[in-house]
Amino acid sequence: MKISTSTKTGLVIGVIGASIISLLIIFSIFRSTSSTAAIGFVFIPVYFAIAFIGFSILGYCVGYVKAWLGSVPRIFNFKVGLAFIVSICLAIFVIGGLGKGLLLTSITSQIRGMNTNQELLNTFDNSFFNRDKFVLGAIAQNLAASPELLDSIAKLNDLSLQNAIGSLFPLLGDNRKGLAVMRLVVKNPNVSANTIEYLANTNQTDYVLGDIAGNSKTSIETLRRLELKKNYLIDWGLAQNQKTPSDVFSKLLEREKYFTQRTTLEMLLRNPSTSPEIRTRASELLKEY
Repeated sequence: MKISTSTKTGLVIGVIGASIISLLIIFSIFRSTSSTAAIGFVFIPVYFAIAFIGFSILGYCVGYVKAWLGSVPRIFNFKVGLAFIVSICLAIFVIGGLGKGLLLTSITSQIRGMNTNQELLNTFDNSFFNRDKFVLGAIAQNLAASPELLDSIAKLNDLSLQNAIGSLFPLLGDNRKGLAVMRLVVKNPNVSANTIEYLANTNQTDYVLGDIAGNSKTSIETLRRLELKKNYLIDWGLAQNQKTPSDVFSKLLEREKYFTQRTTLEMLLRNPSTSPEIRTRASELLKEY
């Protein structure tokens, strides 16, 4: 059975494209320090298959158009037109994604090298990608960022900034766990108490609220209010915060026995601000696990 030139081209480009995508995924997994990153290896065959299909279609269409251009006489029909359109659309998608990824890699690398708030502010105000989550993440984790700049990021109306981030390109810098932009804002030592309170009073994910609960700039009133949510991520933040009131520590001891509660108890024991009574009770509860 003879395989057409366009089919061969499709298979070759499909294998090459899928292999490149798979390698980029593998590199991104190795860059990550997230405890669940290794799970990504399980899905690599799926990603390879999806990428193979896409690149194979692109390769087949390119090969078909190339064969048509070399044919005599050239008869333009629906199939040739469709191949042209698909080739152009897929090529734009691939080249556009690659170009954006490389450009963002350059921009985020430059941001990591900035040493003044003014440089960061210029990027925040004037960069073409100034509202891109990777650019904002790079700004948020830069120690030169001022409280005012961090507050401006915190007040952006973009729900994606509350979610974990990841990329095939090296865009995260030291944020190897892929923390959400809002979490990076909360963790920046320059963040103001007002920004912390603003985020605590807006609709944030439990991960962001957990970081707020663990921040020493969070008010006692807010810490008590967060405890009422009875969420283990928030409990972990409260258990580590040396500013957490003793009565809140006591309530953390009363949580339902579950595997996440064990971590809460261990954190309470490591917190130097817990009272002897709290430490004794936490030690007793740990023996039940």
